[in-house]
Amino acid sequence: MGARRKMEDRYRKFSFVTDIGGIKSAIGEMKGKGFPKQPLLNKDYSPSPNDPVLDEQWFVDTIKDKLANHPDNSFEYPFFGERIFDEPLVGFIRGDDPLLAEYKNIIGPHHFTPLEIMQWQAENNGVPAPEASDLSVVSFVMPITRNTKDDNAARTDWTSERWAQTRLLGEIFSQTFVREIITHLMDKGVLAIAPDVTPMFNKKRYPNVGWASPWSHRHMAYAAGLGTFGMHDFLITEKGCSHRVGSFVVNLKLEPNRQRPDDIHANCLQYQGVPCMKCKSRCPVDAITEKDAHDKEKCYQRVAASTKYCNKNYHIFIYGCGLCATGTPCESGIPVALQK
Repeated sequence: MGARRKMEDRYRKFSFVTDIGGIKSAIGEMKGKGFPKQPLLNKDYSPSPNDPVLDEQWFVDTIKDKLANHPDNSFEYPFFGERIFDEPLVGFIRGDDPLLAEYKNIIGPHHFTPLEIMQWQAENNGVPAPEASDLSVVSFVMPITRNTKDDNAARTDWTSERWAQTRLLGEIFSQTFVREIITHLMDKGVLAIAPDVTPMFNKKRYPNVGWASPWSHRHMAYAAGLGTFGMHDFLITEKGCSHRVGSFVVNLKLEPNRQRPDDIHANCLQYQGVPCMKCKSRCPVDAITEKDAHDKEKCYQRVAASTKYCNKNYHIFIYGCGLCATGTPCESGIPVALQK
């Protein structure tokens, strides 16, 4: 991404063909292509007494350090020097958590379990696949900064430029630092994988499901106890619903560090009987209603149409909206009426 930041003008012209990073990101998301090769497992690694313990605290500290100090957690022109994300939330799920298997019914049969995606990685490295009980999912939430939320909250039609950059650069950054962590673990002899940067990943319309991917970061975050879903389908966390979410799988036994609510809508005012529907009033195409909640297809059509707007006005190859995640009571935290 360093090269992108230097292209103040060049990449901002004809971005349908010149914004290679944006185009590659879109192809990766939709087709599972164009990602760097998976790091190879160091089968001969011998632990050293000086090696840090790869426990829950190591992952929390490492991810927080990435967001605090990584050079790629930063905007491009004209917002040089600004960070994309604030301090993250980090949670853990056991690989044999029954909810992850139940996602086959809740989300769809296309959704990977941690074991399924790790079996693919194990086969690639010529090693036996671990048991599900020996796996963990590391989930993280990256809150969007105040300037970006304010910019988007002021919009009533199309996404703001900071939000558009967050949608593109934030995703690239997330994949970059997770790949760094995965590479480190594999070099230390620990099998690990980020499902959304493999050829197994693609986003498409699935029967009876609509637009979906085979690995849902949001559902992993819910499983880790990091938040619950709102009328808009965003995850409402203690730091709000304006964020990006990520997750990856490791062959380590990590203990869950948060309590997962039984009610998947525990942090949403409307679902808890407190009249709100502010997200509905923020949606420019009425894709959120009291009766049907979030219409994914109508939302998708609007988001897809934003690609042309972002290219014409911001000169980056990306799509986005996020209007319903800003200017709402759940934008930056759990609504006060629901806080305990």
